[in-house]
Amino acid sequence: MALIDSVERLRGALDYHLSRHNLLASNLAHIDTPGYKPVDLERTSGTFAGALHVALEATQPGHLSSSHGAPGAASVGRVIEDPGAAGGADGNGVDLDREAVKIATNQMRYDVLAQLASSQLASLAWAASDGKHG
Repeated sequence: MALIDSVERLRGALDYHLSRHNLLASNLAHIDTPGYKPVDLERTSGTFAGALHVALEATQPGHLSSSHGAPGAASVGRVIEDPGAAGGADGNGVDLDREAVKIATNQMRYDVLAQLASSQLASLAWAASDGKHG
């Protein structure tokens, strides 16, 4: 069913942008951490089929692992070190302005996707009620 498939793709896209937002916010939280290299979320497939499951790689033995994500979810993103980050005197590559722009852009994309998903769900509700207004 095309309508349900489009809602599922939108859900995957929303999951991607939410996970990306969390990574970008984490970069800002580490703005004063010497040697910190900012990360980003890279798409690994051309479509957003299924839910996003991000496997985080431990770069230090003391780091915690992530176990979130739906069982059997298709992987559509992976955490990468931000290739455009330039290290400062203390080796920290976080640039406040650059991260703020990435967060704002990501938020705009999320908002558009949320509006599209809302519209699709309203269409499903209309169809489920046999075209009657509630």
